[in-house]
Amino acid sequence: MANQKLYMVHGMGNDSIGLVERIAAPIAAVKGNILDLRQDVMHGLFTVYLVVDLAEAEIRIPEFTKLVDKIADETGPTLFMDKYVPVARQPSKVNMLMVLLGHDRPGIIAAISEGLKRYTINIEFSQMVAREGVFLMELQVDISRCTVPVENLKTALRETMQKLGISTMFQVRDVFNKKKRIIVFDYSRSMMPRAEMEEIMRQCGISRAELAAAYPAKDPDAAMKKAAALVEGLPEDLVNSVIASVEVSQPTMELMQTLKTMGYRIVLATGAFTLFSDYLKGKLDISFAFGCPLGVNDDRKVITGEIDESFFVAGYRDSLLHGIMAGEAVEAEEVTRIADAPGGVFETPGIGVSIGMKVVLDYYNQHIISKENVLGLLGFFGPPAL
Repeated sequence: MANQKLYMVHGMGNDSIGLVERIAAPIAAVKGNILDLRQDVMHGLFTVYLVVDLAEAEIRIPEFTKLVDKIADETGPTLFMDKYVPVARQPSKVNMLMVLLGHDRPGIIAAISEGLKRYTINIEFSQMVAREGVFLMELQVDISRCTVPVENLKTALRETMQKLGISTMFQVRDVFNKKKRIIVFDYSRSMMPRAEMEEIMRQCGISRAELAAAYPAKDPDAAMKKAAALVEGLPEDLVNSVIASVEVSQPTMELMQTLKTMGYRIVLATGAFTLFSDYLKGKLDISFAFGCPLGVNDDRKVITGEIDESFFVAGYRDSLLHGIMAGEAVEAEEVTRIADAPGGVFETPGIGVSIGMKVVLDYYNQHIISKENVLGLLGFFGPPAL
């Protein structure tokens, strides 16, 4: 240890395949020993931190500095080199994992940072993602110098986050083996963007009064029964072509990928028909999805208009979720729901989709589907409301 000559090599730049190897190989070639490495890629931006021991290196420090510059020229990222003086690890360190999850809004990071500072807690590692109105942050903190008992700390931080609409979960023991967690995207209303719904209505001559009459806002069960009746008899292939035209936003795909990378089981619970929820399950590559079960005649390949009555039983969604929790061995406190909120910028926070208006309008213009069928398709993606 006493004979080590430690230096930090760090930098950032555009990502490309093989960057770590192209940086590490020249260092190894001159017998520089890499002791620690942390590397990340975020939206195509590559960052890297290496602690290098040059005690046995075959070149002097000035030549090694030139080597780092050469590596940067040949690989692309801007690299820097600094003397590194390690800080001894504290034997009394007590780690805690915090998970913050909820609707995104300004001030969340500032609020949690201020709260941790107030109680003399040090953030050692953090990662966060905010997409489509959803905020998720994981922090590993050292609470060994905390000025209040852990339970008081949890209460104080929960109260701070609740004011911002963020739920907070803690893991004090065995923090390096994160608990399995479930995030539920729970939507009671239509997943069709309001602007797209209004444009389809305008093009097909459907008034707000007609929509309201078909889909009573205070009776979602009646709304889905009406939607099923209005699409009854439509060919399954036609309905599937409308579903296949749905596009998922890039931020949604990034959010789902990040959640999966962080170890979350993702559940989509929606009032949309199962033909659509099943499609999204595959499109998003998520663990579970369930919606309103709509019948299909397998012989005639048409929509029957029949709905499994179990969907209308109180607690239907909760029973399915409890089954998932049991199968995944996840406790209730490790489950978080992200729900749609009236008047929000993100109508279905976390999952942004675009319905293929052109496909629907083409079928209508060619008289393949009727105005009533279009009205039914407006309800296909969940109980609509304007």
